[in-house]
Amino acid sequence: MGKQKLAIIGVGEVPTGTYPDRSQWDIIYETSIQAVRDAGIHKNDVEGVITVAPQAQEQLTAEISFGKIPEELGLKGCRDVCICNAGGASTSNCLRLAEQLIESNQAKIVLIPHVTVHSTIPLLDLINFFAKAGIDLQWEYPYGTTYNGVIAMMTRRYMHESGTTEEEMASVVVSLRKWAALDPNSIFYGKEVPTIDKVLSSSMVSSPLHKRECNVLADGGAALVVTSAENAKQMGCPAAVKLGESSRYFSAFTTTRSTELVKDGFRGATKEALAGAGITKEDIDIWNMYLAYPVGHPMFMETVGLCGPGQAGKMFMEGHTWPGGKLPWATIGDAIGRGHTGSGVSMATYAETARQLMDKAGAKQVMDVDYIFQNTSGGSGMNFIATVWGRNI
Repeated sequence: MGKQKLAIIGVGEVPTGTYPDRSQWDIIYETSIQAVRDAGIHKNDVEGVITVAPQAQEQLTAEISFGKIPEELGLKGCRDVCICNAGGASTSNCLRLAEQLIESNQAKIVLIPHVTVHSTIPLLDLINFFAKAGIDLQWEYPYGTTYNGVIAMMTRRYMHESGTTEEEMASVVVSLRKWAALDPNSIFYGKEVPTIDKVLSSSMVSSPLHKRECNVLADGGAALVVTSAENAKQMGCPAAVKLGESSRYFSAFTTTRSTELVKDGFRGATKEALAGAGITKEDIDIWNMYLAYPVGHPMFMETVGLCGPGQAGKMFMEGHTWPGGKLPWATIGDAIGRGHTGSGVSMATYAETARQLMDKAGAKQVMDVDYIFQNTSGGSGMNFIATVWGRNI
C-alpha cells in the first residue's frame, strides 16, 4: 500500500487576546468540539490525540502528557495519546505523528489541539521563561540577550546587506496588520491598521525594531482534525491535503547560526516541498509564512526568488502582499498580526491554510485557491519546515 496523503478535515479556534477568565481547559473543550463538528464526525470517531506542548505552562503540560485530554473530552474511541514539543514547529511534528498513526492503521482520525494562556502566568515566571527559551545560557543569556535583541541584530544585518529601508521594513507590519484586521480570531481584528509613519513613531525597543514591529503575547488556542485524503474523499469532506514537505535544521542558537546556511535551507526545503507536490512556486496562490518578526518575510521572499535581490521591501510597500494583492502573504498576519500564542502561531497558520482551501476564510478568503505554501520553525529559528497544501480533488 502506498503512503496515504494527510488531510485536515476540521478546524476549531478561539479569538486570540487577553482573556484571564477563559481557562486553559475552556479553550481545549471549545476548540476540540468546534473541530470535531467542522469535520462532520462524532467525537468517538477520534482514535488518536496528539497535542502541541503548551509553552511555559508546566502543570497543564504534565496533565496533557499523562493522557487527560481524551478522558476530559470523553473520546471513547481513542486508542493512543501523546504530546509533542518542537517549539514553533510543534504543529508540523504533530501532523507528522498523525500521519504515522494513520499510515500504520493505528488510527483513522486524529485530533490535534493546542492552547496557550499567557495572561495567568506570573509576570516573573513569564520573563524568566522567555529569557532562557531558545537562548544560549553560556554565550547569550549572561549578556541579557532577548528575542527582541536577537531579531534586532538580524534585522540590522539584513537591512545593511539588502539595502532595505526602515520604511520598507515597517511596511511588512502594515501588510500583516491589514490581514489581521479582517480576522475575527486576531487580537487586532477590526482595529485601525497602522501607517508606516505610525509604526516608525512607536517607541524603540531594540534598534532598529520599534514597538509595533515586535510581538504581543496573548492567550489563544486551536484544534485540527486530520485523516487520510482517501478517507476524506469517501466522507465527502472539504479538506486541505498535504502534497509535499521538506525541512532543514540550522542550529539551536543564533550565536552558532550562519545566515548563508539559513538561506540555503530556505531554498532547499522550499524546492523539495514544491517538487514533492509536483508544482512550481508560480503555482502557489498563498504564501502562509510563520516567521514571527518582520525581517523573515522579505528575507525569505528574496531568497526563494519571488522577487529580485533587495526588492522584497518594495513588494510589501506597494501592496502586492495585501488583501487583494497579487501575492497574498501570511493571511492571518503572522505573530505580528495575530498576537503571539507560543507554539500556537504555527497551529493558527495551519488552521488558516485549511480554511482557505475549504473556502471558509470569511473576509480573508482568497479567490480560486488551489495551492498554499506554509512553513513553520522553532525556537529562535532552529529549523525550517516547508509544506505544500492543496484541495482534496
